[in-house]
Amino acid sequence: MSITQTFAQKAISYFLNLEMPSDLLKGITVLNPYENNSVKEIVTKFFLKYFDDSQKRIFILGINPGRFGGGITCISFTDPVALEAFCGIKNYFDKKTEL
Repeated sequence: MSITQTFAQKAISYFLNLEMPSDLLKGITVLNPYENNSVKEIVTKFFLKYFDDSQKRIFILGINPGRFGGGITCISFTDPVALEAFCGIKNYFDKKTEL
């Protein structure tokens, strides 16, 4: 019997198991915010709260996440203030809003 993963489980697994490239040019480094325990916790809570089902989804990833928004929370288009106020997910990130 096969067990189907929910969208949340797939997304959490994807983000928390990203492999960074090892063959970068000299002087180039990769930042992986998903290695941060606070980010892991928020990503897990967010996806389990909103996407823990097996419905078909179109997944939109934002680029240039912004230094006060998705660049901190790692939730596309969501800053720490919105994450708490609108999503109901308490977090300990600096409460700055993205433009």
